[in-house]
Amino acid sequence: MSIYFALCEIFSVEIYAYAIMDNHYHIVLYLDPIEPERWTDEEVAERWLQVYPSRLDRPENRHLREIKKQIIIDSPEKLRKYRKRLGSLSWFMRRLNEPLAKLSNQEDFCTGRFWEGRFHSQALLDEAAVLSCMAYVDLNPIRARITDKLEESHHTSIKQRLDGIQSHTDESKLEFAIETMAGHLRERKLSITLREYTELVEWAGKSIIYPDKTSIPAHISPVLNRLNLQQNHWLKQIESYGKQFYRVVGPIAKIREKARQLELRCLRGISAAKLLYSTTSEA
Repeated sequence: MSIYFALCEIFSVEIYAYAIMDNHYHIVLYLDPIEPERWTDEEVAERWLQVYPSRLDRPENRHLREIKKQIIIDSPEKLRKYRKRLGSLSWFMRRLNEPLAKLSNQEDFCTGRFWEGRFHSQALLDEAAVLSCMAYVDLNPIRARITDKLEESHHTSIKQRLDGIQSHTDESKLEFAIETMAGHLRERKLSITLREYTELVEWAGKSIIYPDKTSIPAHISPVLNRLNLQQNHWLKQIESYGKQFYRVVGPIAKIREKARQLELRCLRGISAAKLLYSTTSEA
């Protein structure tokens, strides 16, 4: 995960959840394409040099690195290009996938294209969609029957959060609003607390493993109600999250608004939204 977190400090990206599986991975992230416009020319140049580390990063080559950075600063064309790339999801994913592909090819003693194609992404249009997708991602090892315990769900954000809780003696941190795993563009927090989220995912995990033996706990219902999510359908939806929606996830009104923005007649997901959300707007 070190490369995930390192790139978040370079690109205008925040990571909220992740799960690394044997042959694929999932990330829930927030990307701000406008943020790089707020950065100084020097900051843009410095960040871009960090995107592709080289021998110039060695202490003995510091003066050469400064020359290369100044060349970028003195070029309006380069600055425009790199600002755009630092706020681009495609460039973030490209830089993330490159070392992973090289490492996997080295381990398999082969060369050539490692990934089957470009990444697949979905726009999450409200907080309920974000939290539902986070739960879907965190539950990947349990759905795959790799483990039946969150604390054994290695290479996931939920395990990292649980490990963080155990390492602190101050339980009041559980009542703080859930934050990003990496990247801090703005003071942006979700309304659900860390305790509420971990309990929600823990219940969902048990429900997947023991579908006929697990009922909705009394303390979970208020959380789903507050997020305007249907209790009876939420679990089914996150079990097949990627299949129910396509390019966007959110309430009906926001899906239709996004379709108008993209100049499309419609976007898939209306039927799924009717099941996921308790109340819907037909605007």
